[in-house]
Amino acid sequence: MNLNHATALTLRIFVVIGIAMMVAGLAMSLMDMGDAVLYAGILVLIVSPFAGVIVTFIALVQEKDWYWVTIAAILLAITAVGLGIAML
Repeated sequence: MNLNHATALTLRIFVVIGIAMMVAGLAMSLMDMGDAVLYAGILVLIVSPFAGVIVTFIALVQEKDWYWVTIAAILLAITAVGLGIAML
């Protein structure tokens, strides 16, 4: 599996799961019991680009493309620091 295919597949899977969870949560919230599922679907959609970068990072390490591994690692570090700051 090449880099682009792996990244695209990861993003598609996360988007489909996130949207399915949001639809289920919306249907359940009409019965006053699905807010948690709705919010979990939104969280899955927010996390999907981060998962795409992780898959890209792993694929680049396997290809030994060290320049782009460094770029992906910097992007992961910036995202992790931003997430840490946001949780304060």
